[in-house]
Amino acid sequence: MKKENVLKEDAAVAQLDAELVVEYLEANPKFFEQHPRVLQRLSLKHEQQGSVSLVERQQRVLREKVATLEEEITTLMSRAQQNEKLFRQYSEMYQALLQAPDFDAVMAALEHGFCEQMGLPALSLKFVDNALPVAEQYQFHADTHKQLLSRRFNENSVYLGRITKEEHKLLFADNANIQSVALIQVSTQKESGTQAELGLLIVGSQDPLHFDPAMDYLLLSQLQSLLGFILPEMLKREGKK
Repeated sequence: MKKENVLKEDAAVAQLDAELVVEYLEANPKFFEQHPRVLQRLSLKHEQQGSVSLVERQQRVLREKVATLEEEITTLMSRAQQNEKLFRQYSEMYQALLQAPDFDAVMAALEHGFCEQMGLPALSLKFVDNALPVAEQYQFHADTHKQLLSRRFNENSVYLGRITKEEHKLLFADNANIQSVALIQVSTQKESGTQAELGLLIVGSQDPLHFDPAMDYLLLSQLQSLLGFILPEMLKREGKK
């Protein structure tokens, strides 16, 4: 008898709890709209016709969730494809630079990679040492370079983003449509182990968001190291000709 009494009491409590839930839902008809995650855990039979039931609402929430996930997956796949293409373009450029016999071939490899393959309209390589055996168009006056350094290279040797009108004039005198830039310092290592500044690689885009400070610049850093490795000896050889 005692066991039967306990079961009756439990049933009465469960009925009371159910009535409280019903009263609460009736008093708050928008509960499931405000808490859609609850619908995902409900298991209901769909018997009512002519109105939007909880089952239909649950299905709609699930469809929306699936659509969102599909959109996110599509975005991730698109980014992965873009990253793979970019990695391949940089890899081809690295190989061309390593095989370059002279400075003209270096510039041709950079122009092919950035301008032809990546579609970027502006590229230049400037040197701070005016005694180097390169044409005037590749020379960078020291005072102009220092102005740029004081603003853009306080923490990193690569700068991505926008520049001022004054800087734009210094870097892109003949190209008024450049909206974002990549500025890459090129340095070489001395026998003492210290870094000696060699020059600056400048790449410009007409898209204001193409180069952004939040971007990862691992590929540009690898290019930076590669140029710092091949250019000093190459320019020495050309200076002896």
